[in-house]
Amino acid sequence: MYIYIFKKTALIYKSTSLHASSTLTDEASPASLTDLCLTFVSQNLECICVKRADGSLCFRESVLFPQELADQLLAKMATEGLLNDSTVGVFRNCEYLRLRRACIRTARISAEAFQRALCPHRLSELDAARVNADLTIPDILHGLATNKYCQESLQRLVLTGLTMSSLEEPSRHGFSALQGLRSLSLANVDFYDSGLADVCALPRLESLDLSNTSVTNLNPLLGLKERLRSLTLHQLKRLEMSSAQLLAVIGQLDVLQVSGRGAPTPKARQFILCAPLSAASGYQR
Repeated sequence: MYIYIFKKTALIYKSTSLHASSTLTDEASPASLTDLCLTFVSQNLECICVKRADGSLCFRESVLFPQELADQLLAKMATEGLLNDSTVGVFRNCEYLRLRRACIRTARISAEAFQRALCPHRLSELDAARVNADLTIPDILHGLATNKYCQESLQRLVLTGLTMSSLEEPSRHGFSALQGLRSLSLANVDFYDSGLADVCALPRLESLDLSNTSVTNLNPLLGLKERLRSLTLHQLKRLEMSSAQLLAVIGQLDVLQVSGRGAPTPKARQFILCAPLSAASGYQR
């Protein structure tokens, strides 16, 4: 029965895709059925899986999921608190469950489980906001850097609320290994100036969130002045720059648009600056 429902989930999703152009508002629409099936599968994994020797799960039968559906299953497991070292094992099979936009928000998984189950995939996005402390930013960077495809294909990375390793033990693989990265969020991270220099060397970075980090000097941002389109800086409490120094850096970041000071054009760059940036600088918008 469980295997039947598992297979029907993939069939329902394919049926939904074929009728995506029509507007569906009924509660029993295929989209709702897909979500119900994903919920059922995620909550009954132990019934449709077998355990490997290391305790991780794998499906009893190999069912080829549409790529978008695999992304949705992973996100469903994460949001429902079901993603852990055991359950994430189902994604080790990259042939049948192919991930592109991986969301593991608030998941409780180890660095080893992350690397074995998620890093082999050809990811274009990874949202790892507020995962458990056992999985640190260096762990994630190291894992992603082991996949040559991810080094070029990963475009969006969300690391909000994660922990960094000790400053005395610098990560072997830094942000600079992810050459294709376009959007990076480091909000609420103990992120320091040494890391900012590494980030600002990324050749394609267009969007950066440094809110509530431990950065003291924003001068490295000048390395992004030709390509940065969105910069978010909330509550930089350790910033050691005067108002004049801060504005001097901002002034060189090309045509940055200050939030709330006029409507930007579609191609205009955005700068989201929320006071107070620093108690020391006394800067106010």
